[in-house]
Amino acid sequence: MSIVRQFVEPKIVSGSIGIHPIFTLIAMYTGFKFIGVWGLLLGPIVLIILKNIYGTIIDKGVVKSILER
Repeated sequence: MSIVRQFVEPKIVSGSIGIHPIFTLIAMYTGFKFIGVWGLLLGPIVLIILKNIYGTIIDKGVVKSILER
């Protein structure tokens, strides 16, 4: 049961937040290593925040304007 849950849970979480399951699994593992059990929940949240920040920077052309200098 535990093994099945470890493989299914990241897929379910990633499907609801729109991030690839492997990145969700990595975020959960990294969060667990840094913070413990709370990291399992906070890891994917931090990943979503970073994805949105990166997407915003790309959409507004900030990176493009820096590279053109």
